[in-house]
Amino acid sequence: MASASKNQRAYRASNNTVAQYVRRLYSRSSTLLICEAVLFAAIGVFMFVRPLWALSTIMLVAGIVLVAFGAYRTIVGLAGDGRPGTSRGLDITFGLLNVLIGILFCLFPFSVVYMFAILFLAKAVQSLVFSINMARARFGHYIFSLIVSVILVAIAVMILVFPAVGAVTMIYYLAITLLLYALADIYMYLELRRMKNMLSE
Repeated sequence: MASASKNQRAYRASNNTVAQYVRRLYSRSSTLLICEAVLFAAIGVFMFVRPLWALSTIMLVAGIVLVAFGAYRTIVGLAGDGRPGTSRGLDITFGLLNVLIGILFCLFPFSVVYMFAILFLAKAVQSLVFSINMARARFGHYIFSLIVSVILVAIAVMILVFPAVGAVTMIYYLAITLLLYALADIYMYLELRRMKNMLSE
């Protein structure tokens, strides 16, 4: 009797399109999800342990990619035939710019911190000016906005003065993001496994 009931459940599951889809998804994705979670977790932990070395490695890889892409775009621009919709000048200009930025990243990996700090400072100053205008007009929560803007400017200046702090902060942010992705992959794996087992019962 139990065997017949089990066979009936197996028959219903075999004709259930949702169950079949979950099984296929599990068989295709389970190994990938686990491998991806382990990889992300390992890189995230490594970034926490060796943040400055991780930044140098990331910038070296990014620099090589930028040099390769810039060289390719420059060659395409030089060999272009001037067809409509193409611009040899832009291809050459942006190609050379990518090459220069790539070389800069390879030789001076901490340069990205200065670039980030300058952009962040410009945004913080813009926010400070806006907050001052709000305070003059007595409009909105100008006191809170003014305090936050001053803090943002101070952080940007601190990153410019102490680039290592900015570099470590960036790496820790990336590391936390990768660890969260690893947790998401594990959660997805467990959910797929739970659904597969539930549909198999």
